[in-house]
Amino acid sequence: MQRKNTFLWLALPVLVLLAAGCTGTQIDFTRSYVPEEGGINFMKVTDETQESLSTPNVTRTAGRMTWWVNPTFAINYDGTSIAYNTFKNDKRNIFVRSLDVRAASTQRTFRTLVNDVCFSPDGKMLCFSEIVGNYSRLCLTDAAQGTVVQQVSPINTRDYGPRYSVDGKRIFFARADGSNYSIWSYELATGSFSNYCYGLNPVPISEEEFLCTRMNSDRNYEVWRINFVKGSESLVLSQDDRSFTTASLSPDGKWIVCVCNTPSTDQPGSRENLDIYVVRPDGSRLTQLTYHQGDDCSPVWSPDGKYIYFLSQRGTEKGEYNIWRMNFNLQ
Repeated sequence: MQRKNTFLWLALPVLVLLAAGCTGTQIDFTRSYVPEEGGINFMKVTDETQESLSTPNVTRTAGRMTWWVNPTFAINYDGTSIAYNTFKNDKRNIFVRSLDVRAASTQRTFRTLVNDVCFSPDGKMLCFSEIVGNYSRLCLTDAAQGTVVQQVSPINTRDYGPRYSVDGKRIFFARADGSNYSIWSYELATGSFSNYCYGLNPVPISEEEFLCTRMNSDRNYEVWRINFVKGSESLVLSQDDRSFTTASLSPDGKWIVCVCNTPSTDQPGSRENLDIYVVRPDGSRLTQLTYHQGDDCSPVWSPDGKYIYFLSQRGTEKGEYNIWRMNFNLQ
């Protein structure tokens, strides 16, 4: 099976931060979990021997670490189906299937370079961005049938990371202008666009708020909470020499899950890597959930908040990525 992914770096939003890990470190990817993860039950959702997922593009080059933050898979509103990006025949497309581990998948898009994916709140539509040349445009398609694609973005824009609003009436996304990112929305009823603030990875948490990621003056990424109705902005999570990305609020509103770079240690096989963390909405009780030396990223809550789905290199021979599920029971 072909494992090569083709990435257009000028068109993809990536994060850059100082990396302390050693690129030559040998990692045992075959372990499904490590002792520090006691009490967590892990379940492998996809199988790298059957299909190659579009990876989050984590790199460690010249003393710096980068990772891609677009959502490459999504869970529908009732937790029964999953949509995810795969790499097949030199193309990246969306496949959809039941979350039953034995279920077969159905290809839902037939494009060239699909970049990410999200479900509408009712589960009927998929929104994604697609790279075309030096640009990236938002598109819509039916989640259950057909191949008709509606283009949302203007032709010469670079739009990424779509997420539906809570009421399903608009789509939030990040628009790139050179190396700068700002958050916009598209009104489904009127076709109008609105610009809110700088940042990327907008994730709506109410009808007037979203979480997003922003770079600070030290070139580390932080989690912010934006109330675009009242015009207020509050910093949720920031630390020196670390970055926090891909934040989303739990269904009960008590936790925010995110990705953070974990520094390397003196233990054999240790390297700086990505792990899943949770934090209270007020920034307290930052808690590390995963400790595997492979990279864990792109967390997604189940609709009932009992599980977190995420991309991980664990449990594979060569560090290929799969979607995994872990239980979540912090109070």
